[in-house]
Amino acid sequence: MHITAEKIKEAAEALESTELKSFMFQEPTAGPLTRRRRSSRSTGRSRRSTRGTRRSTRRSTRGTRRSTRGTRRSTRRSTRRSTRGTRRSTRGTRRSTRGTRRSTRRSTRGTRRSTRRSTRGTRRSTRRSRRSTRRSTRRSRRSTRRSRRSTRRSTRRSRRSTRRSRRSTRRSRRSTRRS
Repeated sequence: MHITAEKIKEAAEALESTELKSFMFQEPTAGPLTRRRRSSRSTGRSRRSTRGTRRSTRRSTRGTRRSTRGTRRSTRRSTRRSTRGTRRSTRGTRRSTRGTRRSTRRSTRGTRRSTRRSTRGTRRSTRRSRRSTRRSTRRSRRSTRRSRRSTRRSTRRSRRSTRRSRRSTRRSRRSTRRS
């Protein structure tokens, strides 16, 4: 049994309908200022009325005790159920947190491995590119050296040829003068 607002209202209305509330909230009636002579009839009636009120109060108190016991039992049951539910929910949250921890560990491992692989690949590619650039620069230097050598040789040859031609022309001039 779950305690709801409707059940609480019903219990309050039942208490209001009983005679206990009307007896509790009765205004104390002021007695007569002048003492009257007590007659046998009036005393009998008053005794009967007091007996009836006592019985009604006993019944109402018994009913209230029973209702309070029932509410206490229901509240205990509901609290037990709620505590069980909270324990189960906490267990579920613990399991979910464990699962998330495992998944995060796996993901971090995978990312570490992937980053290691990527860094290795980039290092290899950078090494290869450096090697290729070094080779190309060496080749280009060699080719430039060769071209310089060839140009030097050609300039030397041209100079020699010009010198020879000049000498030959001088000799020919001298021979013509002598003759």
